[in-house]
Amino acid sequence: MEVGEARKQYIRWLLVARDLSPHTIRAYDSDITAFEQHLGTDATVKQINRDGLVAFIEGQRQAGLSSMSIRRRASGLRGFCGWLRSSGLLNSDPWAGTSVAVGRSRKLPRILSAHELDRLFLFLRETAGVDDASGPDGVLERPQESTTLLAVALMVATGVRVNEVVSIKCPDIDLPNRSLRLVGKGRRERQVFLTNDWIASLTNTYMEARSSLGLEHSRLLFNLRYEPLTPPAMRTRLAKAAEAAGLSARVTPHMLRHTAATQLIEAGVDIRYIQRLLGHASLSTTEIYTHVSDRALRRVVSDADVLGRFVQAR
Repeated sequence: MEVGEARKQYIRWLLVARDLSPHTIRAYDSDITAFEQHLGTDATVKQINRDGLVAFIEGQRQAGLSSMSIRRRASGLRGFCGWLRSSGLLNSDPWAGTSVAVGRSRKLPRILSAHELDRLFLFLRETAGVDDASGPDGVLERPQESTTLLAVALMVATGVRVNEVVSIKCPDIDLPNRSLRLVGKGRRERQVFLTNDWIASLTNTYMEARSSLGLEHSRLLFNLRYEPLTPPAMRTRLAKAAEAAGLSARVTPHMLRHTAATQLIEAGVDIRYIQRLLGHASLSTTEIYTHVSDRALRRVVSDADVLGRFVQAR
């Protein structure tokens, strides 16, 4: 069997058997396609061996691919080789016993400053016409603006991913206990909490307005056609809102997630609690936010100015 045909079968298997995001599956498809091109046109599965895999990874390194991309390509090929072995297309796994040493140069996540968040929320609240006295009728007057405001507020307050926030179902919202039940990556369930009075009130008001519309689906957030809001639509809404609010950089939902995590770190919350809140499988993933909060450390040390007390001119 040609590698191209095996790749197609593997991707179809991933779609059915693995709980992976469309983005992840596209990335794996791209990684295996790159390896397929490295082997050459009409290459067969039988040509895949350990030396070829190592040569491919080394070639990617020499081509200037980032450490993160090389790790992902190695992961994609590892899964592909394992599937080839389990499917009987190869007698043994050519990746077995192979390790790839890659540096850990990870980009620090981009976050919003407190000033930028203030500007964003001021714009969103003004366009939605929402204030502390607004009831369901106020939400119904500007349902789409209210939807965007609530989605952004939930992401900032809880650090949820964009696909998680649009997937929130009304039955999974426990307003008396101010909690939300989520199903994140790997079908892992977790709870997040609406500890702020304002967002708990907004969520309640929005749900009352939503109920009065008689929507048949169970998703909390809805679009212009009153159908469930999608991740791409939410990304577009946020980018447009941030631009209209006068923020210079393009703002993404993941920036809100990074911002929420960083704010918690700087507030002194134990990193293990943040790991659980964000739904990270590994603590090492959460630890990147400790680097982002170095600026808070610098501020604290500068304010203390220990050396200054001893070297000031007398």
